[in-house]
Amino acid sequence: MIAAILLAGLTAAQAKGGFGVKAGVNFPTSNVKDIKDVSPASYHVGVAYNFNIPLVGLSIQPALQYSLKQSAIGVDTGVGALDNLTMEKVSMGYLELMASVQWGIDLIVARPFLDVSPFVGYALNGGGAVKDIWTSDAVNKLDCGVGLGAGIDIWKLQVVCRYNWNFGNLIKSVDTVENGNALDKYKMLKGGNFGGLSLSVAYFF
Repeated sequence: MIAAILLAGLTAAQAKGGFGVKAGVNFPTSNVKDIKDVSPASYHVGVAYNFNIPLVGLSIQPALQYSLKQSAIGVDTGVGALDNLTMEKVSMGYLELMASVQWGIDLIVARPFLDVSPFVGYALNGGGAVKDIWTSDAVNKLDCGVGLGAGIDIWKLQVVCRYNWNFGNLIKSVDTVENGNALDKYKMLKGGNFGGLSLSVAYFF
């Protein structure tokens, strides 16, 4: 009986699945709000496949996207003067794989849902405070985390708002920076990461 239900659900999922394109904005974390050269938001673009399991209200949506993110790290502007801390902008562009798990209720004209989205990414480029040490071992180019949020399906459109938690720091350690022949001013006092809000819009064919 259980196997029959699962099979029916998977059959319906395959019938209702579909490819789509997505785009959206990433809002920087609060620690960058006073940095003048940080823009109000950056962006992400990508492709997704929506795999529906309607019997239990679930959908699983793997996505591959390019995501440009901004944050800030503490930078020591003096040689050994740890009290000269300033916050400088960091921007990094990631190739990111996300697996969004969505649960909601079909209201015929719309489907509101809750969303959990683990993700992993690898940085392809970087600027700001990490530009001069990009080729060293100091920059942590592997990024992973999870997003929690809510969204709504209307026709072939989907809108999702998430808060994303990133695990780990942008800079691996002070020793790594120094051993990587980085400039003295990039002695890291605060690791920083790319946690923050994102808003996505997707269209499924």
